[in-house]
Amino acid sequence: MALVAPAGPVDEQKISTALERCHRLGLEPVLGPSVRARTGYLAGTDAQRAGDLQAAIDGDVDAIWALRGGYGTLRTLRRVELTPLAQRPRPFIGFSDNTAVHMALLRLGVVSFHGPHAGLEHFPAETERAFRAVLMTGEAAGTLPLPAGPAPVVIRDGQAEGPLVGGNLAMLAATCGTPYQLQARGGILFLEDIGEPLYRVDRLLQQLMLAGVLDGVVGVVVGEFTEMLDPVRRSDAQGEQSLEDLLTELLGPRNIPLVMGFPFGHGPQNWTLPLGIRARLDASGRSLTIMEPATVAREVDE
Repeated sequence: MALVAPAGPVDEQKISTALERCHRLGLEPVLGPSVRARTGYLAGTDAQRAGDLQAAIDGDVDAIWALRGGYGTLRTLRRVELTPLAQRPRPFIGFSDNTAVHMALLRLGVVSFHGPHAGLEHFPAETERAFRAVLMTGEAAGTLPLPAGPAPVVIRDGQAEGPLVGGNLAMLAATCGTPYQLQARGGILFLEDIGEPLYRVDRLLQQLMLAGVLDGVVGVVVGEFTEMLDPVRRSDAQGEQSLEDLLTELLGPRNIPLVMGFPFGHGPQNWTLPLGIRARLDASGRSLTIMEPATVAREVDE
């Protein structure tokens, strides 16, 4: 398992956590040579970060796991040749800023995995169960586990089937007009983000809609939108708008199943979602089911 830092700088605690986590999962970690580098808000220069990612892609490893997100992955895409992953598929795992790599791999027809970073402090039981089920069995993961707590909120009922596509909302918007712009027609779109005020979430969704990214989407799954006011509850008595209100306004008229509050994104729980793999969204059942194997048996050794 190659551990890389394509985006923000990584401290020793994250590296230590990642190494321990790999060993506990039965994975043999291989640290990228530059993961301790730092250039301002980046984990080293563009050449260093891209070089570590390229070495992992070209190397004799079974999977590639990002240590963290932050910012900077988009800057590496012109420096990295991803086609070896099409020729010899291996999982790339990460989320948030690493959505940029997912978008590039999706264009190549390569399955990649929107999932927890190796250096994250939190890796609770349901997160680990989903990680193992999606990545480490060679079988269809089935219905992903919901942790205890508030149930997901159904905004529009219904069922849909299609390949999973999506990721971090800000990164999806950032790739509009680039060779990596998301093609979501026929897919179940999943979205998450952190630190975006509601008006900016509105603007990002407007950008996706104006770019045609949402045309033909058959269902929408919304994960965690952390560090924003009232991400789940309805408008309060003072008339303040919530994320639920905004999603109802912008996406509700599309008459497709729409559920928010699933456990993926920047919260303590983080499902592993395989991009390009067929899934079923059952809004009334508040469930997301992975219908196909996302890896071959033992592609990530147990």
